[in-house]
Amino acid sequence: MRVAIAATGAVLFACGAAALAAGLGAFGGAVVDRPPLDPALARFTGGHGWFLPVAAGAAEILALAGQLWLVVQVRRVVHRWWPDVDPETRIRARAAADDLNRDARAMPGVRDSRVRLTGTADRPRLLVRLACAGDTLISEVYGELGAGPVERYRDAVGMPDLPVVIRFHPDLPRPPRRHRAQPEPA
Repeated sequence: MRVAIAATGAVLFACGAAALAAGLGAFGGAVVDRPPLDPALARFTGGHGWFLPVAAGAAEILALAGQLWLVVQVRRVVHRWWPDVDPETRIRARAAADDLNRDARAMPGVRDSRVRLTGTADRPRLLVRLACAGDTLISEVYGELGAGPVERYRDAVGMPDLPVVIRFHPDLPRPPRRHRAQPEPA
């Protein structure tokens, strides 16, 4: 759906830019001197006085709907990265996130962890991303994390019913770097 809306927006933007360029004379004087409507369409709209106001009203409604949709999408992105909570809770959440990261990295098999409080004031949630070794027992890490560090995080921020999303990612070994042989000094 977003791709279709983005493509429609790009086409409409290009049409608007072309109309502006034509009006400013970028395509020659013949285009500037022509009326904007085709003569057959001008005859139709001349006989029906309601056509142009209805078309303009429909365009305005579509433009307003598009702007409202854009505001909703921007709010979702903003709330995904910056939680809509009071500053005091935000400070407690940062301190609790440091503790949760430290506790998670101390678990066997966990190589890295990232913690982020997201959402709105009405619907906050905690996102935990863990990078684990290939032989790690995910169920043990999940159970140990939920029983201890996550509960301490909830208590620290004062949200006992805070939903938590834990995502496990494999910590794949990186291929060794190839070192070029250095020429021996002469």
